[in-house]
Amino acid sequence: MKILVVGYSRFVQNRVMPVLLAHPDISAVDIASRSKPGQVSRARNINEVFDDYDAAFSKSTADVVYVSTVNSAHAGLVKDALSKGKHVIVDKPAFTDLSDAEQVIDRARKSCLCVAEATIYAYHGQITAIKDQFTAAGCAPSRLIAVFSVPPLNADNFRYEAALGGGAMFDLGPYAVSAGRVFFGREEPVEIEARVTSRGGKGGVDISFSMLATYPGGRSMVGHFGFDTEYQNHLEVIGPGVSVKADRIFTTPANMENKLYVQRRNSSSALSVAPCDNFRIFLDTVIDAVKTGRHDPLAADLLTDALALHRLRASASEVHKCR
Repeated sequence: MKILVVGYSRFVQNRVMPVLLAHPDISAVDIASRSKPGQVSRARNINEVFDDYDAAFSKSTADVVYVSTVNSAHAGLVKDALSKGKHVIVDKPAFTDLSDAEQVIDRARKSCLCVAEATIYAYHGQITAIKDQFTAAGCAPSRLIAVFSVPPLNADNFRYEAALGGGAMFDLGPYAVSAGRVFFGREEPVEIEARVTSRGGKGGVDISFSMLATYPGGRSMVGHFGFDTEYQNHLEVIGPGVSVKADRIFTTPANMENKLYVQRRNSSSALSVAPCDNFRIFLDTVIDAVKTGRHDPLAADLLTDALALHRLRASASEVHKCR
């Protein structure tokens, strides 16, 4: 299988390329980068480097396209890839508009092509380990408390530019809306509300936000996300008989042995989770979907999160307009 990587982001360089170049099912990698073609390391299995996206789509013989560009460019590039008959992986947020998500998935399904959003934290072994604690306790999660907030980014970061799809809701919102799907299932929230707590950058993007979502069966999630605090990255999963807290859950390094902090009947313990390359597991899932034609679970995950993100942003926009 051959893959074309569109965009040469830091994430691509640090997490994606090492996996692609070592993967036994990937025979060649093409890279298209408008801004950094000269910086591409000509490692083993790198076939061609393009400085133009159109040329890459026309000339590359890749089976799969991986889109890792600024958020505002995702929709056009994914549609271009599908028009060439290629399967697609796209960084989160896959799309900045719900209608694009719906159109793309409809086109992909009709063409028997795979489109997958790289919300990769959900593929880490610690997610299964957390769920196993609830299974052992004979209950299910009913509350989620999430915090993912980081110190201010460099002033020239595209996440501060509205025209490029910047803002905390686009960058961190996918974590906020996917947590309910991961632990509660693909059920649409009954209600989902957000409050923007600070704005800035070019175009007044949302720098931070807090949210509340309720789900069928009395389940709920609260979360705080942004680019304006000391680094925080953790999730608490709470149920009738057990609670589990995990740090670094949304961006766990592949070589990190993480810990889960478990409380059951007022007794606390810590459980170690072995290092896990969740991007490799995600990629294996996509490759299997491409080989077998079973694309729908990945499409369903993308659409579920796109709808929830749309509702999250809409609720925040309404509050902002009323002020």
